[in-house]
Amino acid sequence: MNAPGGTLVRLSAALLLAGCANARPEQAMSVTAADGRLIPLDSITTAFTVGGLRVILRPNFATDVVAVNLYLLGGTRQLTTDTQGIEPLLLDVAAFGSAHYPADSSRTAWGRTGSHLAVETEADWTLYGFRGIKQEFDSSWNIFTDRLMHPALASGDVGVVRKKMLASIHRRHDNPDGFVSLLADSAAFSGHPYALDPDGTESSLTTLDSAALARYAATQIVTSRMLLVVVGSVSRMEVEAAVARTLAKLPAGNYHWTLPAPAPRRSSSVVFAVRPVATNYVRGWFQGPTASDPDYPAFRMATAWLSSRVSNAVREQRGLSYVARAPMIERGVTAGGIYVTTTSPQIVMTLIKAQFDSMRVLYGYSMRYFSEQSSWTITRRTARTPLRRISWLVRSSIAATTAKRRRRWRISAA
Repeated sequence: MNAPGGTLVRLSAALLLAGCANARPEQAMSVTAADGRLIPLDSITTAFTVGGLRVILRPNFATDVVAVNLYLLGGTRQLTTDTQGIEPLLLDVAAFGSAHYPADSSRTAWGRTGSHLAVETEADWTLYGFRGIKQEFDSSWNIFTDRLMHPALASGDVGVVRKKMLASIHRRHDNPDGFVSLLADSAAFSGHPYALDPDGTESSLTTLDSAALARYAATQIVTSRMLLVVVGSVSRMEVEAAVARTLAKLPAGNYHWTLPAPAPRRSSSVVFAVRPVATNYVRGWFQGPTASDPDYPAFRMATAWLSSRVSNAVREQRGLSYVARAPMIERGVTAGGIYVTTTSPQIVMTLIKAQFDSMRVLYGYSMRYFSEQSSWTITRRTARTPLRRISWLVRSSIAATTAKRRRRWRISAA
């Protein structure tokens, strides 16, 4: 769905960016170094390469927690209609056994570490990671990497994981929230790689077998597609040693990250689906800038502002919805949207359009408002859990690499 009058990104970009530039709360934050000293948060992150694999490390020795994310870059651009869902299928099947941890011994050894495995798909990458403690870092890392590098991929295990993934797809279609998201995505991103589903479809998963997974792993599990981010109680020396004895031995490949092309511009469209539910679910998307575009910060702030106004007009003032907001898809090519559940869609859509229209004029809003909103956004994205810090590091790193320009969030090269 296109926003009336075009994208919100042109909403006084200079004013919003000025608000961001004047608010640097992260400069006052600190983390604990290995010797117990508190040092500036903005000075401890390092980026380096081990055997061709790019690594971002942010140590923090205040606790024993270590969070590891390995990003397989490319996402839906690595897929075809027939291979949708192949990466989560491959990574989940690998948990059932690998060369050095065959069959049940893999899950038994993993259970002893107490670590939590993470496999998550996004449009621009697949995340493969774990959360653990420093005392079990080496043990967790060895199992984690062996599964990626030497998965057994037994046919029976593929069948078990495929069945679970198909059940998840069926649940999504049966759930109104999940189904309206599928409909909105199919309409908004038709003809673009983002229209492909990284979690797979019923038709694609049915045809993927052990041989297909093995072929994909041989060509796509390469270091040029990888970005490793580590946050927590671990030193650079430990990370370099761990990577050198495992992932650095993988083939380099010839992958090169670039931002995806914007989705084709088209007129607005509406898709309806009749379901026997008690309310109406509405979701729509409008295209935003790429992550490296100078207008990106303005678009983020404008979408957040729109969300606040939609919630206030629809939910707080009139009680017409339990949830009313303007979400933002944060990826290589961004998108903003609307989401609402309501029994009065005609009234609600009129109210939402009024919020779009009124945002064309910024009169009455001072610089202080945008400065405060910018401060809140930066603090929220940097001061919370290691997982939020990882996401912030990865997105800013990839966007800046593509733009070939200096990031405001500094990563010091080693």
